[in-house]
Amino acid sequence: MKTTLLLWAGLLGLPMAAHAQTAPYQTLEAEVPYAADFAAAYRQYPIIPRGMLEAVAYTQTHIRHIGPAEPTSCTGMPLPVGVMGLFADGKDYFRENLKVVAQLSGISVTRIQQEPGANILAYAAAYAKLAEQQQLTADNPGKHLPVLIALSELPLEKDAVNSYALDSHLYSVLTFLTKAENQQRYRFPDYHLYLPAIFSANYRILSASTTQVSDRSVEADGQRYDPASSTAARTASTDYGPANTDLTTCNYSSRSGTAVTHYAVHTTQGSYAGTLSWFKNCSAQVSAHYVIRSSDGQVTQMVSEANKAWHIGSENPYTIGTEHEGYVDDASWYTTAMYTSSAALARDIVGSGYGINGLRTFYGAATTGTYSTGACVKIKGHQHYPNQTHTDPGVNWNWEYFYTLVNNNPTVSTLTAASGNVYDPGGSAANYADDARQCQLIAPTGATSVTLSFSSFDVESGYDHLLVFNGANNRAPLLGKFSGTSLPATLTASSGKMFLEFRSDCATTRPGFTARWTSTGGSTTACPTDSYEANETLAAAPAIGVNVNNTAYVCPAGDVDWYKFTSSTTNNNLKVTLTNVPVDYDLELYNASGTLLYSSTQPGTTAETVVYNGAPAATYYVKVYGYNGNTSASAYTLRVSTQSTTWSAPAVARTTDLSSSDKKSLAEQPVVKITNPVEAGQQAQLTVTGYEGPAELQLRDAQGQPIGSSLPVEFVANRPLAYPLPGNLRRGVYVLTVQLRTHVQKLKLLVQ
Repeated sequence: MKTTLLLWAGLLGLPMAAHAQTAPYQTLEAEVPYAADFAAAYRQYPIIPRGMLEAVAYTQTHIRHIGPAEPTSCTGMPLPVGVMGLFADGKDYFRENLKVVAQLSGISVTRIQQEPGANILAYAAAYAKLAEQQQLTADNPGKHLPVLIALSELPLEKDAVNSYALDSHLYSVLTFLTKAENQQRYRFPDYHLYLPAIFSANYRILSASTTQVSDRSVEADGQRYDPASSTAARTASTDYGPANTDLTTCNYSSRSGTAVTHYAVHTTQGSYAGTLSWFKNCSAQVSAHYVIRSSDGQVTQMVSEANKAWHIGSENPYTIGTEHEGYVDDASWYTTAMYTSSAALARDIVGSGYGINGLRTFYGAATTGTYSTGACVKIKGHQHYPNQTHTDPGVNWNWEYFYTLVNNNPTVSTLTAASGNVYDPGGSAANYADDARQCQLIAPTGATSVTLSFSSFDVESGYDHLLVFNGANNRAPLLGKFSGTSLPATLTASSGKMFLEFRSDCATTRPGFTARWTSTGGSTTACPTDSYEANETLAAAPAIGVNVNNTAYVCPAGDVDWYKFTSSTTNNNLKVTLTNVPVDYDLELYNASGTLLYSSTQPGTTAETVVYNGAPAATYYVKVYGYNGNTSASAYTLRVSTQSTTWSAPAVARTTDLSSSDKKSLAEQPVVKITNPVEAGQQAQLTVTGYEGPAELQLRDAQGQPIGSSLPVEFVANRPLAYPLPGNLRRGVYVLTVQLRTHVQKLKLLVQ
């Protein structure tokens, strides 16, 4: 039996409809609350329509900061926090949008909960990021409903009550923007929003003074609310937040348990609107998961990713497909907006748990025909799959550009010496690994040109490549793209900077390449000579005395210094110090069999110290090298001291030892710490302060070469993160690069 209910505030957890916004204007506070914080947010994020933040805040909290002392609801409904009314605990029902806002904004959950200004700014940052993804403008808030839906706590269920609840929230926000008194008080323009057109057939119910709700329906004034026509159903995608949703009722089927492993790029051979309509024609027997518009990159989802769309014949069961508006023979359809939007969608699919690696995006030459790339390449065109006759996206699709957009945040090693050697990710002696991507920037200080000469080159032909650019990144002019075993000709970058990008696929490794760069126009300071060279290996290490100072240089690029000394049975307590450090150098102590015993890896120009008390009488080896390839024409001082009494443990770098600018930088940035030492095959524990959200981890050897593929992770406040080490690591010092949203941090890792 249907029960008639008046929808008063808070009943069933539904937001108030329009009549809840009609409190007399004179009851509002004399001063606009948090006006300065809202103004600052609009200045920083001009893409947000003015008034929108206040509209959301008023709908959620009447622009009041909800703190921890707020009484709980007698209904058991969870409480929001802050001015914007965000939810940290949804009690397994509401969406926990506080976490979403924190992730998108980069502002910690704690600050968002505790500080009203941070609460407003974080919501604004998250709003702006989503609005930019959809290429919205501030002059038409009626088109911003997908952003409001994405940032709401209300469930995205398809039933009548939840659909009505979400529409009711949107109605309240937009109604706030239509009121003249709000426009005057909060100083935003009249956007001339016409709510009947926005909410369509459901407008009468949303604006009604009373509504009747049952378990299965919502009614008012003799009209039943239609969930299929709700704003959420028409605008929001549960698979990809920025996408509109216009799901076809036919032209799809179940994947029958087949896992998604690939992503297909198509061209519609027609218009965006025509494609949307055609996919809903049940006689067409064709569909794709997404369609992208040429002019502005708008995305519409037409089939759920969980289902099988009919876009690529026999390969449908394991693929997600996206159609791009246009024609393969007309490059004008492939706009920057389309590429940007398409790559954002591809990155979302990469991060959705399907196991699709963005590095396996096709980046070969665009062609007119069909050919299968094999299963290794995961993101590719219709023409690249087996058993196909269609040639889209064709010769005009820029695969190289698309690859860089999908993989748009590479780790770059910068080399500033006037000359030196560069290698593939495997280094000078080993093969490179599968699924490798290495980016190196050769940028000698003050150089006017850089020349690169190859001494060896062996890269899997047609699959793995080295790309060299005349400039500071991979958007600079391309000097060459190389594969196979032919030695490339000498290359010159007239810009004074040369960018190298190496890529390998998922199978077959080779020795890679060795090349040497030289430069002109930069520093011409020659490397001084010392009496210990050549001492680049343990076997070539010269003997040094104990309790005396030894001065030498790490120069030129690629230089590593080894030394040996002998301890006695009486003075068997050792201390090795490296002082007068001109740049960031590191120090290691080895036994005669080449096993690393101790290391010192202090940051910057801090002195390095290794202590070994009770050392057996034997021959020991010392290694001095530049962190991340640092070199200098200034001398360092190395001293091995021995005594009969034990040495105190070396101190670590203190904050008081840092410069004022370093202190400021340290205070403002999140800090990641790692446990040391760790055995190969075991787990290192990472902890972070001042940060919560996604990160990417990349292990590198002491020369900065990547080891294996990068690992995407998620940091959670006050929770250690376990990082598994490969079991085949040799003992030694490694570098773990941690890419946060805010900056990159490099951690030194000692493997024993």
